[in-house]
Amino acid sequence: MTTTASRPRAAEGSFWTTSLGTIHKDMKIIDAEGTCLGRVSEVKGDEVMLAGDGGHSFIALSQIDGVGEEGVLLSDRGDITFGMPSST
Repeated sequence: MTTTASRPRAAEGSFWTTSLGTIHKDMKIIDAEGTCLGRVSEVKGDEVMLAGDGGHSFIALSQIDGVGEEGVLLSDRGDITFGMPSST
């Protein structure tokens, strides 16, 4: 008798299904040039919250070009830092 291996289920709250794809906790957030801007903490409404900043930094879902195994890829529209704290 053969059985089909089942994929492990993610713990509740560690992934979010969006129209762009499934976003997982700790996925990289990658800008259009390939630089990692941070990691996913959670998705709240239409915003992806970045880990490690007390939930103050975020990326709007509208800024995402796609979601893949490498991470969350942002579009190159020039507004990818919207919601990110300024460096000044």
